[in-house]
Amino acid sequence: MPPLTFDQAHHLDVDGGRIAYYETGAGSRPIVWVHGLPLDSRSWAAQQEFFDPHARNVFIDLRGYGASDKLPPDAGSVTALYTADLAALIAHLRLENPTVVGFASAGHVALRFAAQHPELLGKLAVLNGSPKFRRSDDWPHGFDDHGIAHFTDAARDRGIEGITDAVLDPGLVFADVDTARATELGSWFREMSYNAGVATLLGFFDNISLDDDRHLLPAITVPTLVMSSTIGQEVPTSVSLYLRRTIPHARLAELPGADHFAFATRPDLVNALLHAFVFERPGEG
Repeated sequence: MPPLTFDQAHHLDVDGGRIAYYETGAGSRPIVWVHGLPLDSRSWAAQQEFFDPHARNVFIDLRGYGASDKLPPDAGSVTALYTADLAALIAHLRLENPTVVGFASAGHVALRFAAQHPELLGKLAVLNGSPKFRRSDDWPHGFDDHGIAHFTDAARDRGIEGITDAVLDPGLVFADVDTARATELGSWFREMSYNAGVATLLGFFDNISLDDDRHLLPAITVPTLVMSSTIGQEVPTSVSLYLRRTIPHARLAELPGADHFAFATRPDLVNALLHAFVFERPGEG
């Protein structure tokens, strides 16, 4: 099946706007795919191709991204908005015990969603997600104020081009693929970032990055797969170790030699891990 395009999108009216989603696949086991910054549903192309013969795939464009409406100006907590939209979509489609897969900033969304809505999912998989993206005295991981300013200053000085350059800096990402593939992915991801726009990307740096959801992790009761890119700089492996220790039914899979966008740069490995987790029989694992 060809990769997702905007003209394939379905839409659901939600509080204060409309979200876009896509349904593909020949299987009955539901998987909900939640993209991270600065992407949209189309970034899951390798997962769509692999899982379509096996699963019922649902891809959501978070608000601000893809074919969904932009973030409302009075959004308040962006993470709360995203978790409410995800809950509305799962309820609308009457998905039974879906596996929710979240990457990076959407891994953060998926963690909160699993803690607050245990009745709406059966399993959780997180790739390079974190409960807290900013450093503090009791949290030595993630961005300090200077690190955040690197992105927000780029947005102020050069708009969407500046912040996209910062997020997709070849010195920070794509270290696990050759130059040709890095250029190809960078161009593709840049298109999605430009479509999202500055306000959407700042929704992470000025809003989501302020969250501290560590206290919610013990409330995640579903089986959880934590995947960690060993050379990714955005979310250190130590964060994934923390998730493994703190979430009651979590297991950790480290992705050796993989960089931040591992679902696109190392899809064979990520897909194999996810397939084994999603289709695992009770009592295995």
